[in-house]
Amino acid sequence: MNYLAVDTASESLKVLVCFDGKYGYFQCDDFTAASVRLMPEVDALLRRMGAKVSDMDMFACVTGPGSFTGIRIGMATVKALAYVCEKPTVGVTALELLAYNCKGKDPVVAVSDASNGMRYVAVYDGKMRTLLPPKTLSAEELKDFLAEIEEPYALVADSRTADEINAFCPKDTEKAFAALVEAHEGEAVSGNELQPLYIRKPQAERDLEKKNDTSGK
Repeated sequence: MNYLAVDTASESLKVLVCFDGKYGYFQCDDFTAASVRLMPEVDALLRRMGAKVSDMDMFACVTGPGSFTGIRIGMATVKALAYVCEKPTVGVTALELLAYNCKGKDPVVAVSDASNGMRYVAVYDGKMRTLLPPKTLSAEELKDFLAEIEEPYALVADSRTADEINAFCPKDTEKAFAALVEAHEGEAVSGNELQPLYIRKPQAERDLEKKNDTSGK
């Protein structure tokens, strides 16, 4: 199975290509560069692998949770490529990607920053089956949540939250990304069916609601 996978929703931009059983990978720690660097990096990686977009059997992307703009960039890119090439798509989550770096440990708690003092959290078992789907907790609620887990668990987080909860923070996620995408290969859908995972409303919408609430007082 040849595929192209992108992650523009997490804290780092990632591009993964699997072609003829070989893997090519690019990671940039500034996800805000996605709008400028995504397609040039996709093109460069495909060239390096000796592949073309039309060689791909499917396209995959991280659908969230994460940056609203970042999610849209990845989704729009994958949907467009899938439409042009008439190939299916696969959606995976940012918290799954974190958890796959601890695959085999049971359970795995994955945490990432959700801005404004909030955290995204999800829990998976050793086979990466979802025990607790992605949700948001405040930083204090997260500490209470972790304290209530009685059994030993693996804790993995992005760099923005890892230190505060003493969690493992993966630096190179190539193998985890490939394993995750390939695990969901059987769930491929058309580009039109691919859906984003928005847990929180966009910041602009939250700001507007706050402003309206204040104005109404």
